Amino acid sequence: MNPKILSHPAVTLAATLAGLAMLTAIPGNLFGQAGPKSPATAMDYTRSSAFPDVFRPYGSPFVPEPNMKNSERLHSLIHEGKMTLSLEDAIALALENGLDIEVARYSEAYAQTDILRTKAGGSTQGINPGLFGAVTAFGGGGFGGGGGGGTSSGGFSGGGFASSVGTVGCCDPITGFSAGWDQRTTPLNNLQLQGVPVIGSQTTNADWFIGKGYFTGTSIVGVVSGFRQSNSSAFNLFNPEVPSQMTIGFTQHLLNGFGYRANAKFLRIAKNDVKQADTTFRQQVMTSVANVVNLYYGLLYDRESVRVAQDAVTYSQKLLDDNKRQVEIGTLAPIEVVRAESELATDQQNLIVAQTTYQQDQEKLKTAISKHVDADLAAAPIEPTDKLPEPAPNDIPPLDQALTLAYNNRPELTLDAIQIRDQQITIQASRVGLLPTLDLFGTYSPTGLSGNREIFGSCPTGFNPTPSGQCTNGTITQPPPVIGISSSGFFSSLGQVLHNRYSDYSFGISFSLPLRNRQGQANMATAMLQERQLRTELQMHKNTITQDVKNAEIAVIQARAQINAAQKATVLARQTLEAEQKKFQLGESTVFMIIQDQRDLTAAEGNEAKARQAYATAVTQYGTATGTTLDRFHVELAEAKSGQVSHVPNIPGTPTPATN
Repeated sequence: MNPKILSHPAVTLAATLAGLAMLTAIPGNLFGQAGPKSPATAMDYTRSSAFPDVFRPYGSPFVPEPNMKNSERLHSLIHEGKMTLSLEDAIALALENGLDIEVARYSEAYAQTDILRTKAGGSTQGINPGLFGAVTAFGGGGFGGGGGGGTSSGGFSGGGFASSVGTVGCCDPITGFSAGWDQRTTPLNNLQLQGVPVIGSQTTNADWFIGKGYFTGTSIVGVVSGFRQSNSSAFNLFNPEVPSQMTIGFTQHLLNGFGYRANAKFLRIAKNDVKQADTTFRQQVMTSVANVVNLYYGLLYDRESVRVAQDAVTYSQKLLDDNKRQVEIGTLAPIEVVRAESELATDQQNLIVAQTTYQQDQEKLKTAISKHVDADLAAAPIEPTDKLPEPAPNDIPPLDQALTLAYNNRPELTLDAIQIRDQQITIQASRVGLLPTLDLFGTYSPTGLSGNREIFGSCPTGFNPTPSGQCTNGTITQPPPVIGISSSGFFSSLGQVLHNRYSDYSFGISFSLPLRNRQGQANMATAMLQERQLRTELQMHKNTITQDVKNAEIAVIQARAQINAAQKATVLARQTLEAEQKKFQLGESTVFMIIQDQRDLTAAEGNEAKARQAYATAVTQYGTATGTTLDRFHVELAEAKSGQVSHVPNIPGTPTPATN
């Protein structure tokens, strides 16, 4: 057998061209036809198919282009140049068009490719692989060389398959062939070995192999090889000779590297990656929904701020008009007109600030609910239809129930639990890695030999045959006369192989004991340290979540109190202004007092609006702290994954859906 049969450089190319019928098929469809673009989540990257199109595994898989078009819902809400938007529609648009959610959808596809990769024996890359993430090969060894040499006479040397052929890695089968041609002329220093002073040879050889490794620690390899060689030697039985050999062998790890736990570590972790991707996606959806809710509530506050600023301008304008009339009839000093004009200018400035802030926050919300702000969306101002939420007696549950909700729903704890399970898988594999190496191997390797062989007759008169088959008369030694030639070729040699004429069986065990075993000990200690560290981080995250829930509960309580106080302050400021205006009409007050009371009312109304926004933000923060944001707004994770929300949008001209 050619000693480089399985490590020939042509194997890489040849494996794509020959022996494909022996590959193990994995059902499924990784490669799609060109067609309508679809989200990454619509594809299944956990499967690959080799039949009936055997060349499919060597082409690029179909990955859909990202869809950068806004959903139809967004344009359906624009009517007469304005976008009438409810909170429910804002959340639906964020689920359909939010780019942060669109980016998070790829995590599941990455997790699926990890499953496909680890089924073939590769290592995991995780749900956020680097741009140039490398794949680490899994499984031991590669193909080694065979026994015997293509240019040596006399057939094959037998035995020693486990050390000469080696093992294949898990788990995709590999096949290939090599072929070569050689012409050689070699001068010799004597006539005893070959019977001639110069020997010339011509060799043609071909080899084919197939092998597969398994998660059980088993490696199976099959090899068929042969060559044809002719030379000018005087002593060959066959010239040209056609040796052939078939070798089927296996290697089984019995200690180190044995079993599913040791070899399928990455596959088991990859399956957990799917759960991790799902949890990470849910966390991103919660974050995006909370962001859109806060932006929407911020827009409601901006609208209220514009109303308050507009009321202040109205008050100031009315005061200025009244002052001008009184100056004209001589009942008020002209300086009061100047004072009123100054107050009006200040209120107008505040109105412009409120209006521009309202416009800026509209642009932020448009960006959050669209994939890109097109011309129609950019030109359409948003008119929110909802109101800031009112405090309710039972808007949040007691602390013990809130903590239970948080421990059951916070994605961080789910991710911690998945990481701990991954580390326990690593510990199981590392424990097997502590064992010494004990391998069982066996081979079946029959050989054959044929070619053109001369048929010799009897020795001539006066010569006697010798034990070596020569003829001698005591002085001269010569070969017997040739009376014919027996011709046979490759099929004759292969027939001998198939009929096991020249059999070669071998089996054995191989044992290796690493003294001190420091590397295995270090790997096991590292795996256990990481598992202990992850459990500590889990408790740390629980403590953080507990603090988050308590802080959120306190924020809700404080916001309630702020609303109550702000409402009473607004009532007082309005009544004070009305009383002061009556006194002013009776000549018992001054313009300065009117301006002061107007400022107080404006400030009180602004504080009430700010308190309502703070309450809305606190409730949203509470949902984030307890992990109940999606439940509160009735968000289905399946709809978030598909990017298609089923509820009917709030189209202008139809009744507005009730809000929570």
